[in-house]
Amino acid sequence: MRELEHEAHPGDLAQQARRLLSRHLHVRRFPAGSLLWREGETTGMLVAIRTGRVKIYRLLPNGRAVTLLLFGPDDVFGFLPFLDGRPYPAYAQAIDDVEAEVMPRSALLQALRAEPDLAATLIALLGERLRAAFDLIQGMSTRGVRARVAAALLPLLAEPHQVGDPIVIALPVTAQEFAGAIGVAPETFSRALKALFDEGILAREGPGRYRVLDGPALEQAAEPPLD
Repeated sequence: MRELEHEAHPGDLAQQARRLLSRHLHVRRFPAGSLLWREGETTGMLVAIRTGRVKIYRLLPNGRAVTLLLFGPDDVFGFLPFLDGRPYPAYAQAIDDVEAEVMPRSALLQALRAEPDLAATLIALLGERLRAAFDLIQGMSTRGVRARVAAALLPLLAEPHQVGDPIVIALPVTAQEFAGAIGVAPETFSRALKALFDEGILAREGPGRYRVLDGPALEQAAEPPLD
């Protein structure tokens, strides 16, 4: 079995998984708002997103939905129940119209038997996500809320279409869902945003859209405070 590169980036691992699965995948489209699967289901599919975004969420006993993860283009997910034999631990819902390459559980099991490198790649991908979860937990204890919010916004920076165009951050879900995904209360998220507005780092452009006024200051705001 070929060894995986050390310290591989999750995006590199996802691309490697897609290459290994290319002959098994077929294209499927999910309209915005549709469910890919429900919590507790044992059947499902591996999903490799081409376009659009998917949110992973759980329902609390009071009926409130809590967003846990957000997936976008090039992400590969949905294979955990195929590896541990247990049901899906959460719901998966298309945020907008999604085009993806998918494969059912039966096909993935066959591919795992035929492609030893595939199992290693998927396990490594799960490992990277586990490390990311540890980083999130650490960030929740070592970063202030303002720093956590700034760090969560940085990956959402959109490249300007032309030189001189403003740099804009667009939340992929509602502010309340995004706050839940990064582990803060919605009102706390709003206060942290207001602080970034007041400091001249961001400006509100509309619901869930923020213009970046000072990119270096946003990066600095994302750093954990020094002891």
